[in-house]
Amino acid sequence: MTERLKKFFVHGFNFVRNNPQIIYTFFLVIVIPLAFVFTSEQFLKITRENQNKLERNRISILEETFALFAGDHMRDPAYLRERIVALGKNNETMRNFQVLGPRFGETYPVVASLNSGDLDTGSEVDNLSTFLLGSASGNPRETYATSYFIEGERYWRGVRAITATSSSETIGYIVVDLSMSQADAVMRKNMRNAYGLLGIIILLIIVMLARQARIIDYATLYQRLKEVDQMKDDFVSMAAHELRTPLAAIRGYANLLQGMKDIPQTHKRDIEMIDASARDLAFLVDDILDVARIQEGRMSFTRTEIDVRALLSSVVLTLQNVAQSKGLALRVEFSDAIPLLTTDEKRTKQIFTNIIGNALKYTFAGEVVVRADVKQNHVVVRVSDTGIGISAEDQKNLFQKFYRVKSKETEDVRGTGLGLWITHQIVKEMGGSISIESIKGKGTDFIITLPVV
Repeated sequence: MTERLKKFFVHGFNFVRNNPQIIYTFFLVIVIPLAFVFTSEQFLKITRENQNKLERNRISILEETFALFAGDHMRDPAYLRERIVALGKNNETMRNFQVLGPRFGETYPVVASLNSGDLDTGSEVDNLSTFLLGSASGNPRETYATSYFIEGERYWRGVRAITATSSSETIGYIVVDLSMSQADAVMRKNMRNAYGLLGIIILLIIVMLARQARIIDYATLYQRLKEVDQMKDDFVSMAAHELRTPLAAIRGYANLLQGMKDIPQTHKRDIEMIDASARDLAFLVDDILDVARIQEGRMSFTRTEIDVRALLSSVVLTLQNVAQSKGLALRVEFSDAIPLLTTDEKRTKQIFTNIIGNALKYTFAGEVVVRADVKQNHVVVRVSDTGIGISAEDQKNLFQKFYRVKSKETEDVRGTGLGLWITHQIVKEMGGSISIESIKGKGTDFIITLPVV
């Protein structure tokens, strides 16, 4: 039995440690309602105490005021009753008001009463009244009052002595009974409402906890997904790094074989295909590594002064073979004065190569024109093509990662959808901007804006 209890507590401790939100749940479901109940009970207690003080003061003032003139009219019961009836009309909670004469044997004669049936009779007193009357006899200038219950209904009874005007002799007593049923009914109603509100609060807390549990589950799942995503990124980055060495070796051997003599023409084509495939795979590896660097904030920039004319001319010259193989015209135009750019030459070349290469990839007839100009201390490079164009809907998502325009014209075009995203991120890191203007079926313009300094 002891071992089972030990295992139970160990299991419970581990569960709470692995799910600390249980403490929060316990606090909301148990502690808050208990605090509410405790506060309500304390409020009820304070309210009762204040109400009791109020009733004592009320009875004391009522009897003290009545005693001031009752001493002169003890022989005039009609007058006393008239005053008592007037008081009864203004006090709905008054259940009894009697003026008693001095004690006669075991009874006190009723001089005047709110209830006319009590007149000309002797009032036999109970233990409570005996105690109050005795106290009032000993101290005629004080009112003595206490609460009592009859069949579940609460009353207050107050007794005060009536003294003669010319002396301090006790010549009678005032006995008043006030019902607390109305006040207690209001109190019970308020408590029912309070506990009803507590029930609603507890229900809302349970609903919130259910939602909180789902949110915690989602947060835990999100954290695990982040960890898996990080593991995936680390693995892809590591794999990409490891692929660079064998790819370089493959391309090296392919170039070596291409330089050899006495190789059949069919084998030369195979070697060229090997080299082209290895080159494409190397570009993909570079893109993957760039994505990892950008996402982790590790992409570095070495700023130097570069000649945009020379850089663009070099890129265009490099891509002329691609343009000629597709029967396209590729040319570059410059305005009269293109200032030097203070930026990263390698990344700027990557931007121009990606955009011009992308234009050649999706243009099947016509030309690609590269224009460079200066506007408001910025170098603006516009790459215009006569290609397939891009719809307005596709333009909204064009710079998102892995996004590719899907159409009949592009189904045979190879790509990963990373190039434009990488280009957009690099341009943004360099303080520039890139935008697009295109009409589907008419062609596309990419506008790259880079600050001079």
